Amino acid sequence: MSNELVDIATAELKQYGIKPEVTYTNGGHIQITWRAVPEKELRCVTTAKTGSDWRNRMNIRADVRRLLRADNVMKKEEPKPKKHPELAKALSLPKEVVPIPDQIAALRGEVADLTELMVRTFRMVGNMRETIAAQTPRSPPPAPPPASSRSVKIKEFLALDRWVSLSALARDTGLSPQQIKLKLYYLQRLGEVSVHQGQAKLNEVEPRPKKPRGRAAHKIKAKMNKLNGHARPNGHKQSRAA
Repeated sequence: MSNELVDIATAELKQYGIKPEVTYTNGGHIQITWRAVPEKELRCVTTAKTGSDWRNRMNIRADVRRLLRADNVMKKEEPKPKKHPELAKALSLPKEVVPIPDQIAALRGEVADLTELMVRTFRMVGNMRETIAAQTPRSPPPAPPPASSRSVKIKEFLALDRWVSLSALARDTGLSPQQIKLKLYYLQRLGEVSVHQGQAKLNEVEPRPKKPRGRAAHKIKAKMNKLNGHARPNGHKQSRAA
């Protein structure tokens, strides 16, 4: 019974002047055995009885060539024809070429295998990323920076009974060290804060009276102007009488 894989292996060994022995096993396979060098061990390749695709044909040829290289067997030289170089070139072409439809089908199969491998890799990376994210403790969100330094009342972060470092004030208020220094310098001039060696503390002082604003300030100003207006004419008359 003729087998395509057996023919490929036999043709490959024939180029080296080796005649193999073909036997059938009980498991439904075919064994091809040969001994290239008497000092070397017996070589053997196994193939199936059923039909094969282009991959099996390439694999059986690669296995035979690998064993021949291990035995350091040289290819049998063929006599070169003296005439008709075109005919010699045509005969030197490979006898067995994988058909183009088989090559296209093989290329499509390799692309499909590569695509499946990439999809599985992407899924594994995604699962690993989710696992790491689930086990990693989440850091608390940073405090949002204040819109303006005027909106931060630094006296609210100070105390009468303890000193507070400037670094702690910068951490709690979200202001820059330069802004904190300016605010503390202003309060120190008013006598409300004491600053010493990078620390600040409130002083016990009476709260400053709040200045009237809006309508109250306008009424007080109008009243003062009215009093000043009445005082000036009286004084002017008294000076003339004098």
